[in-house]
Amino acid sequence: MKKSNRNYLRVGKAAEELGLHPITIRRWIKMGKIQAVRIGIEARIPRTEIERLLGKTDERLLVLYARVSGHDQRPDLDRQIERLKLWASSERPGDEVLVLSDIGSGLNAGRKRLQQILKLVCEDRVAEVVVTYGDRLTRFGQEYLETLFTSFGVTFTVLDPGEDKTPEQELTQDLLSLIASFAGKLYGMRSQKQKELLECAENVLHSP
Repeated sequence: MKKSNRNYLRVGKAAEELGLHPITIRRWIKMGKIQAVRIGIEARIPRTEIERLLGKTDERLLVLYARVSGHDQRPDLDRQIERLKLWASSERPGDEVLVLSDIGSGLNAGRKRLQQILKLVCEDRVAEVVVTYGDRLTRFGQEYLETLFTSFGVTFTVLDPGEDKTPEQELTQDLLSLIASFAGKLYGMRSQKQKELLECAENVLHSP
């Protein structure tokens, strides 16, 4: 008997209904997490699979992430966490929440909790990652992380995107971040030499 195409969704449509990326759907088909049938040369997902998975995808985590550069900024870390929790209770009531935080440079991709987030994302266990400011997650390479999140159907939410900066302002900020990171590795993140070098760099970059 010929199958009714109305009961079988294309990958793109299935991804839309599940709130996932089509790449995720194709990967789940290969892993056996989604049952699919062949109709012509296409893989189609039965409507019953969509109904089954809707409940499952709702169980993915809402990850709240906060970060500061040093231990002397602990009060700011606490403020970030408190704000994220208040936002989650207001905007995402009922979601299962995981709160993670790091103390370390935004240039350090090996931060323990950042690595934990990436592992959870790759396990398809995260629905959304929320930060107060974009650079809390990373100072560089945010585009790569957003591409990874999109591939796994993860929403990335920044509570305060901030004002648009000119290219010159962005370049200056990036240069200062690099100098701070390298100076910290040479002299220690909170050493006097690191502070003096950073102040000198700021004076040079901001001079007319």
